[in-house]
Amino acid sequence: MPGAVAPAPTLAPTRSSAYTSAAAASTLSPNPTSRGDPLTLSSCRNAPASATPLVPLAATRRHVRGFRGAPLVASPSPHHARNPRLRFASAAAAEGMAAEASTADAAAAAEAKPFAVLFVCLGNICRSPAAEAVFRTLVSKRGLDSKFLIDSAGTIGYHEGNKADSRMRAASKKRGIEVTSISRPIRPSDFRDFDLILAMDRQNYEDILNSFERWRRKEPLPENAPDKVKLMCSYCKRHTESEVPDPYYGGPQGFEKVLDILEDACESLLDSIVASISG
Repeated sequence: MPGAVAPAPTLAPTRSSAYTSAAAASTLSPNPTSRGDPLTLSSCRNAPASATPLVPLAATRRHVRGFRGAPLVASPSPHHARNPRLRFASAAAAEGMAAEASTADAAAAAEAKPFAVLFVCLGNICRSPAAEAVFRTLVSKRGLDSKFLIDSAGTIGYHEGNKADSRMRAASKKRGIEVTSISRPIRPSDFRDFDLILAMDRQNYEDILNSFERWRRKEPLPENAPDKVKLMCSYCKRHTESEVPDPYYGGPQGFEKVLDILEDACESLLDSIVASISG
């Protein structure tokens, strides 16, 4: 029409303007991992040399060779492998997982380890074998056999290799308690292997500590070993005796008295240990 202004022709975007738009868009949200990436527009066919990196990942068909028309697979930029922060984070995570696993293993091992109790008298043929047998019987009745390691020893080795006194075995059997231990002297490893060492009287108590002081000069022993040594009668609830009397030179009543004291002390001892383990 006369006087009408012809509309301006619409121009199709050129290839360079499209790349310019892409470059401008990339500057709005820079990716710090794209620094130093070897893939740039200058390496693409007909791309201007001044173009910025397209992507932080190198796209390649290397991983799908032999499949025509297969989609491109992105492989991580070499910058990720060289980035010390990423390597440090990965190492720290792995170390943390290893520490947690180690702690869990240690806790499981501690829980699985039985509580070790050693009963000690002079010759290990009367009182301490009876204490071992009484305590073992109580533990078995409660179904706790797997939770305990129980043994006995003497402060001297005079009776080493012998069974317990026949009078003590007979008196115990009347109560349904079997005394089966074989006499042995206390040894340095007992201070490492046992959690609790029970002395039948004060002389036994002193002899045990003296042995510890003598042996610690020759080999490494736990510093807290003296704390493991207790008097048997300290666990009594019904009896007032401070020591378990030696029945060796007495009559049958002496063996019965010893068993009465030991049954009292061992019952309380087991309650105390179970409470400490459970807590």
